Amino acid sequence: MRIALLGVSHWHLPLYLSGLPAGSVVGISDDTINIAATYAAQYGCPFYQDYREMTNQTKPDFVFAFAPHWRMKEVAMYLLEAGIAFSIEKPAGLNAAEVETLYNTCEQKHGFCSIPFVWRYSDTIYDLKNSYLKTPIVHMSYRFVAGPPSRYLATSPWMLSRKTAGGGCMTNLGVHFIDMAMYLTDVCTAETLASSYHYENEYDIETNATSLLRLPTGASLLLESGYAYPMFEDQNRENRWTIITQNGYYILAENRLELREHSAAPSSIAMNTDSDAYYAEYSKTT
Repeated sequence: MRIALLGVSHWHLPLYLSGLPAGSVVGISDDTINIAATYAAQYGCPFYQDYREMTNQTKPDFVFAFAPHWRMKEVAMYLLEAGIAFSIEKPAGLNAAEVETLYNTCEQKHGFCSIPFVWRYSDTIYDLKNSYLKTPIVHMSYRFVAGPPSRYLATSPWMLSRKTAGGGCMTNLGVHFIDMAMYLTDVCTAETLASSYHYENEYDIETNATSLLRLPTGASLLLESGYAYPMFEDQNRENRWTIITQNGYYILAENRLELREHSAAPSSIAMNTDSDAYYAEYSKTT
């Protein structure tokens, strides 16, 4: 396949690259032309500042698209209108209305658009879904707190404004776990019962947020996300899950799954809690 990379200055891009087939990248674009040139040198392919020019010149079969949130609808609509299959980072737009427009357009045109909810591609979720959560889920509690908002100043300052990002930690981090909860319970919708967002910083985005959701199965989801965790070398986030089923209580944190089932003695097993490893698998599968 002929693959193009659009918006390579996005901080997620390096996570994808090892999953791309050798020799498949035919074009690279970015608003910052020097960054596009740096990546293009690695692949021996042409680089562009204008992604439209890139797709017209290189004729890719597939595009991995990255863009600031405020430009995602524009980029996605262009790719849909051009009939090019693509992947685009979440949230794919500034708000629900923009995303709904993209969804309806994609359906009407029978297009292909994939969103990297990478937990779906993990051994962790596969094993939970198929080996451990053997009875219906009653309640889920997920906490994912990443580094402070200042980490975006160097590469993506647009992430620190609602006008350009649409939201903060819940938009950027929380959506992964809403999707994961729906995937584990085999549903496609969720109802928000309550939310609390905190804006106690110099930026107009939420930096700590909590939401309570109810799924069609009757299961509930308590979700906490945040930009608050002090970052030191390999310690850069807190990721802790609690899942309650009709027959057990499961805690996943620090690469260990603790199993407390009514019919067995407590036990624990190794299980990965770092989603970064799954972006390459997402690239290959998509």
